[in-house]
Amino acid sequence: MKSRISIVLTIVVVFILGMSVALQAQTQITTLFKVEVPFDFRVGSTHLAAGHYTVFHVGSQWILFQSSDGKATAMVPVIVSNAPAVQAASKLIFNNYGDRHFLAQVWTEGDGQKHDCFQSRTEQMLLASQRRSGTATVVAQR
Repeated sequence: MKSRISIVLTIVVVFILGMSVALQAQTQITTLFKVEVPFDFRVGSTHLAAGHYTVFHVGSQWILFQSSDGKATAMVPVIVSNAPAVQAASKLIFNNYGDRHFLAQVWTEGDGQKHDCFQSRTEQMLLASQRRSGTATVVAQR
């Protein structure tokens, strides 16, 4: 009896480990572009300083920012949709509330896709209490 339980537990553990490896293999991280953002900004709920960043697509529903020195990172969930036109350059669109900048969209060059970012609670509160003062566009480096 103990032998059967041991065999079943071993099979379950091997199955779980196999599924874990398969899931990790399916999560693709793709470098989209490099960009210099000239102002402090928020990606989701994370504050990032002005500077040079690499933008990655993680799986199909996340955008990741990593500073050039590797010390700052931020991720935000996105909804991917078809852009109205293919873009000549990758770019970031920020919603502005006074001097505060929140990542709103990521447009990628040549693939006809835009990534709409989910709003953080902070941005939702600002939107409820004041009007957005405009948008800012930052074009990726070539």
